[in-house]
Amino acid sequence: MTAAANTYIKIKLKNINADAESIITKHCFDCGALGVSEALNFVQPNLVYDPKVLYSKNISVDVFFNERPGCNFFDGLTDMAPHVDWEITEEETKDWLEEWKKGFKAFKLVDKYWVVPSWEPVPADCPVPIFIDPGMAFGTGTHATTQMASYLISKYGRQQNLKDHTMLDVGTGTGILGILGRHVGFANVKGLEVDAEAIRVAGENILKNKTTHFEVSQTPIEEIRETYDLVVANIIDGVLVKIKSSLTKCMKANGSMILTGILKEHESYFLTDFIEDQNLKIEMRLEKDDWVGFWVIHA
Repeated sequence: MTAAANTYIKIKLKNINADAESIITKHCFDCGALGVSEALNFVQPNLVYDPKVLYSKNISVDVFFNERPGCNFFDGLTDMAPHVDWEITEEETKDWLEEWKKGFKAFKLVDKYWVVPSWEPVPADCPVPIFIDPGMAFGTGTHATTQMASYLISKYGRQQNLKDHTMLDVGTGTGILGILGRHVGFANVKGLEVDAEAIRVAGENILKNKTTHFEVSQTPIEEIRETYDLVVANIIDGVLVKIKSSLTKCMKANGSMILTGILKEHESYFLTDFIEDQNLKIEMRLEKDDWVGFWVIHA
């Protein structure tokens, strides 16, 4: 089997003894494999963001080739692992980003604000577009945590006079929440992001939206000395707990914080390890899909 120009060969190897995994992986690459993938089972019972891998005696791996390997590959497998089984399939090569773009259409994010992909025209019934090209960064507005954060930012804006208010967006990703913050009326927004590619994407989205007074910085939150009227952190719960003291220090005395990215199954841990530990009071709780979000203030 020779793969066509727009396809590749996937071979699923099953019933591999875990002790033989390393020599089988080496054998695959010696025979021209493009890559090897193993699906790991794991558990994460609490907010310690270090999942525990569940190891088993027998595993399965997927091996990828440009074309079907020769007999030396299969003969070698049989010699190393007599009980191994395999399935061979020919898969279509796709530009997954382009495939994903086909299903990403303009939609209402919150109130009058819509997310519009940068490659799509603005719908006639869209009052205020936010142009987003996600690239490799998180934050298209489709995820439950981003939607909860957007709702809470908008609600905060409706309840406050934002003339001189400032907002800190920790883990800004595509910049979608910071851009929304400026639309809502925050005088200045600062985004923090550690990933260089996300910083590049956020910068492009800021330009596309002609957003002013929105700065994205790679400064670690631990080094931020300014305080803000609203701190937004749409980050997975385990990371939120790790940086909880720095997040709280960035809040003004009468400030607020919006926290999303908390898995519902971790909520009780989060209430103890973050909310109570930092002496915060919950103003509002949201729940969407398997996630919860909080608007909190100093107690």
